[in-house]
Amino acid sequence: MAQSPWVPAPPRKSTAYQPPIYIDLEIKVERTMPHQGKIFGIGLSRTGTKSLATALNLLGIKTMWYPQDQTTYRELMTAHYRLTVLEEYQALTDTPVVPFYPQFDQEYPGSKFVLTIRDKESWLRSCEKHWQNSTFPPQEVPFWRKYASFIDLCVYGCNAFNASRFSYVYDRHVEGVQSYFHNRPDDLLIMNICGGEGYDRLCEFLDYQLPENSEFPKVNDFNANLLH
Repeated sequence: MAQSPWVPAPPRKSTAYQPPIYIDLEIKVERTMPHQGKIFGIGLSRTGTKSLATALNLLGIKTMWYPQDQTTYRELMTAHYRLTVLEEYQALTDTPVVPFYPQFDQEYPGSKFVLTIRDKESWLRSCEKHWQNSTFPPQEVPFWRKYASFIDLCVYGCNAFNASRFSYVYDRHVEGVQSYFHNRPDDLLIMNICGGEGYDRLCEFLDYQLPENSEFPKVNDFNANLLH
């Protein structure tokens, strides 16, 4: 059934921002990946990037969603793409990865890239809701605000939701990724987690066995307990 077009959401009362709470997801068996390099989730916000990070962790691949520490911020700001965080983690996902995937590709040869996508009209509605819920006063959580602003400017070119701009960025990002990997089909997986795709495609791409519990995790609440 066709998706209804994006329409602006009604204004909402502003609420005090509560930064996400992060918890470690226990990895019972951390596995050695069957390929060199790292795994990078290069989908935009609200395309299943948290679900992808959770799924990778459950496969035994130590993954961080939205790396947001002072060291990563300093390294990205100074164009240092051999990230300290990747000395400990095997995979990263979400928008801190998105603008820099060609540089990560050069720094970590043999890496795999997962582009998460979804129906664009539903994505726009989800982004509008997300940005409304994530506004916060300037005096609160100064580092998070500074870092998130930097990442949003790198990815979207703005710090507030704008349907026209976001639609343009979505199209250009998907087209750009496809063009970049056009002659390397083994290095890129385009995956619609929101549309129901799951472990069957991910495990085939990574050359991993399907887990005993093949139900793909769904994590979509902005303030949910997340993972690194």
